[in-house]
Amino acid sequence: MGKVFDEEIVTLKADFMKLGAMVGEAITNAGQAFIDHDVHAAQTVVTNDHEINHLQIHIEKRSFEMIALYQPVTGDLREVVGILKAVTDLERAGDHARNIARAAISIKGKPRIGDVERIVATMAKEVSEQYNESISSYGEADQDRAKETAKRFDKVIDSHYNDIAAPSYQAMAKDPEIVNAAIIYLNVTKDLGRISDYSTNICEWTIYLATGKIIELN
Repeated sequence: MGKVFDEEIVTLKADFMKLGAMVGEAITNAGQAFIDHDVHAAQTVVTNDHEINHLQIHIEKRSFEMIALYQPVTGDLREVVGILKAVTDLERAGDHARNIARAAISIKGKPRIGDVERIVATMAKEVSEQYNESISSYGEADQDRAKETAKRFDKVIDSHYNDIAAPSYQAMAKDPEIVNAAIIYLNVTKDLGRISDYSTNICEWTIYLATGKIIELN
């Protein structure tokens, strides 16, 4: 079983990292499309979401098949279980990227709040960076990098919600025509926050992969 299983693991991990890259691209492109008011780029993210879902299902199916067929133990089992768990976080992060892309389409033509958009842009870039760091740490099974990534971004990302919420609510109170756009800003902020949460989950699975311990970061 050894050689065949090892080859299967290499393929499974390659598929996982491919999915990670696809989701990372969706996150980056969705955020940029929202800031650039680029409906075409946003629609591309929405259209490509089915590819993310398809690969996620394939990875999950293959993971279950490998467990049933090879009955791996200890480190080998940890590899498969880690991917099986983390792939769900990737798919959900992709769903939120799709939501942001849809928001970019919905807000087109509506009045904007420039100060809020600048904060959203900063948050989107930081969330994308956090996600990419999380995936890289998983690929390297680098628990120290995973811990540092979670620690570095946690409070920074959380602080942006208040920075965006307060001026959005103020703008809604002053100008009823801005209500729709302000609600979209708040929803996008929540989507970015959830992507950040899933990135932290990936860091936790990195630690599990490296040590076999399940811990909660932050």
